[in-house]
Amino acid sequence: MFMLGGLAFLLGLYLRFNAVELVALSGTVTLVFMAEIFNTAIEMLMDMLTSKYRLRIKLVKDIAAGVVLVTCLNAVAVGYILFAKKIFK
Repeated sequence: MFMLGGLAFLLGLYLRFNAVELVALSGTVTLVFMAEIFNTAIEMLMDMLTSKYRLRIKLVKDIAAGVVLVTCLNAVAVGYILFAKKIFK
């Protein structure tokens, strides 16, 4: 995951993104990384609380995973907006 974010940034540099585009790209990649980190922390914390199956713990984990999904979908949209206009012009 880290490599893809770095690769996207390097591709943005190669395609000569302006400063605002690079900031948007960097911010989007950072949001995905943060969501992944928080998701991992929440899952580990929930696993520490109990090893038994609990519906509420499953819901907490599902919500955390949903946040990651939403940030990834946002990253796809931002990436499409930024890269498509440079690649397909």
